[in-house]
Amino acid sequence: MGEGPHGGDRVARAVQFLFGRGREGEVKAFLVRHLDKVGECVARTQEVLEDYLSGRLAEAKTGAQDVDRLETEADILRRSIIDLLYRGAFLPVYRPDLHSFVEELDRIADRAEQTCDFLLGQRPQIADEFGDFYRQVYAHTRSAFHALHEAVMNFLSSADQNFIRDRLTVVGITESTIDDIEWKFTRQLFTSPLPLDVKMHLKSFTELFTEISDQVEDAGDQLEVLLIGFKI
Repeated sequence: MGEGPHGGDRVARAVQFLFGRGREGEVKAFLVRHLDKVGECVARTQEVLEDYLSGRLAEAKTGAQDVDRLETEADILRRSIIDLLYRGAFLPVYRPDLHSFVEELDRIADRAEQTCDFLLGQRPQIADEFGDFYRQVYAHTRSAFHALHEAVMNFLSSADQNFIRDRLTVVGITESTIDDIEWKFTRQLFTSPLPLDVKMHLKSFTELFTEISDQVEDAGDQLEVLLIGFKI
């Protein structure tokens, strides 16, 4: 059965009330900034990937440095939120779930940074025929993050449970699509004539690369836990 209209209204009122008070309001402001900073990290990583695949290594290196900076800025915002929780923002019942959500969200930026570091540090040999695989996966990754972004912003404003769960469903379906694409690529990779060491190197990069979308899904799962917590 779906959530009744009055139950949904209660959650929305609880979220709006709690996020509109003193330190809680500060947490909301930092959360929005943190979410946007993580989004910048994700977007810049796509540019790094495209530059690398196109052989523009100098541009890719500059982009990777930008991602490192953005990840650091996101981490500073994360620590600001955690500090407010330590100082008593929100009732104790909500703090663990808020803390977990912020940590999961921040790990998206971590995975993006690690992907760029791998590309520029280890320089995997990505054949032209495989470039479209990485482009396709990252396009889906951006779509998943966009859906997560919409869900988080809605949670912080109107807390429409049906809308949030719809967006999180999109995240889950998109991640399943990426898993399917990755499976087919792995089969193509290991049936190719490439040397085994090149195959293994690409496999390691691919596993790290797809962890970005995995982490988007994990953050979405934690947002759902947070949403359920506000129904108490």
